[in-house]
Amino acid sequence: MRKRAFLINSLMLTSAVLLSRVIGISFRVYMSNKIGAEGIGLYQLICTIFLFASTFVTSGVSLAVTRLVTEALARKEYQKAKTAVRRALILGLFFSLLMGGALLFSADYIGNQVLKDPRTILSLKILAPSLPFMAVSACFRGYFFAVRQVIKTASEQLLEQIAEIVIFALVVNFLAPMSLEYACCAIVLGTTGAEIFSCLYSFLLYWGELGKLRGKASKGRISGGIKKLLSICLPVTASSCLRSGLSMTENILIPPGLKRNGASYEGSLAGYGMITGMVMPVITFPSAFLSSFSMLLIPELSEANAANHKKNIHYIAGRVFQITFLFSIFICGFFVFFAKDLGLLIYHDSAPGIYLSVLAPVIPLMYLDSVVDGMLKGLNEQLSYLSYNIIDSVMRVGLILFLLPLMGLNGLIVVIFASEILNSTLSIARLMKVTQLKMRFFTWILKPALAVVFPGLLLIGFSSILSKLLPDVLFRVLFELIFTVGIYLLLLFAMKSLTKDDIRWLKSIFRQMKQ
Repeated sequence: MRKRAFLINSLMLTSAVLLSRVIGISFRVYMSNKIGAEGIGLYQLICTIFLFASTFVTSGVSLAVTRLVTEALARKEYQKAKTAVRRALILGLFFSLLMGGALLFSADYIGNQVLKDPRTILSLKILAPSLPFMAVSACFRGYFFAVRQVIKTASEQLLEQIAEIVIFALVVNFLAPMSLEYACCAIVLGTTGAEIFSCLYSFLLYWGELGKLRGKASKGRISGGIKKLLSICLPVTASSCLRSGLSMTENILIPPGLKRNGASYEGSLAGYGMITGMVMPVITFPSAFLSSFSMLLIPELSEANAANHKKNIHYIAGRVFQITFLFSIFICGFFVFFAKDLGLLIYHDSAPGIYLSVLAPVIPLMYLDSVVDGMLKGLNEQLSYLSYNIIDSVMRVGLILFLLPLMGLNGLIVVIFASEILNSTLSIARLMKVTQLKMRFFTWILKPALAVVFPGLLLIGFSSILSKLLPDVLFRVLFELIFTVGIYLLLLFAMKSLTKDDIRWLKSIFRQMKQ
């Protein structure tokens, strides 16, 4: 029964993530139409600072609440569960007010000296008050994860996104005509307003939960709470901030690096905005479909690891590699062959499609890396995961400093490829060592690649005829997708890269939902 609840929560959360990404890409399209690629680039610069600040105030406290509340409820110490949330709220508010104040009063320095664009200052000041609300929401989110009420967390995040879009839509037509500075202010007003709304919504949900705990007996003394809270919170916050800080550094370095290559500052921001703010969200979007699959396997993997069932771990890892490669290689091929139509469909511009096609080959490594990282966590290999990410971030910073002045946007593309190759190679090598798995190159990689290349080349050969028959880009992309999926699956079965046994195994995984 507990396993069934976990599976239901996993799928609900994944559905929410998928819907969230659909809303997110739709919002990106709407933003790009309103403020253009340069505006997206300016907004991405602002986000680099804000993401570091938000990581500082939310990363550790949410996990700490989840762990402490889970432990307390397992021992039926209901008062301790409430106390853990209350102490986390106090701690979260304390640090978030400090960070919010620091961001507010240092915004001028950050905008002028760090980002070297004074147009970012006002947006940073608007974002600063949102940090305490983010910290409070993170505490409540940790509680709902602990009591396995994922639907409440999912609804809070979706409503937050919707609120952000609504506020942006209400103010953008008034602010955007003034300048790009005020166009970005329209976005961050939406962010801050949405965080306030999300916090109030989460509080109401939590207040309703408190009624279920009132009157229940508690056991044990409530002591050492703050010390234990900090022992969980501080290491997680430190490691998250280290990764976030390195990521912030690399993003800050990109526009100046592009400018040193000879591009204008406006052109550098536009190129940066197009790749990081328009193309990469499209590339990462389909990976949401893998979330439910990988999350469904986590309990099996954890149980096998706890019981030291090496053969079962090996079997699960092999299945994960197979399904991930089959899915990611298809997405890679589809993006390579039909990126132009996708760019026109999503952004009404072929330029993002060019970069989408160029970056598509990194998709199999990117998707596999994300799944492997999750598996490493399930096998208690978190330190490996953390160290690989730090090595990757340091390398990215070095390559950005060296390559962007020499190669411009092409250098940024090289950095993305090098990063994914390094990170995925380290993670995959570690997982293969732990699970004793061997790579099946012919079955997992070569056959699926051939299976997606054939329909892709076929449709490209008839592209002029297809454009005349289906002048509407939406219907053309739908036809390309359905045709490519159909031929791809047929060829996979024909080459025995996908078998009836594989289908039965997938069905058995999802059949657990009914048990």
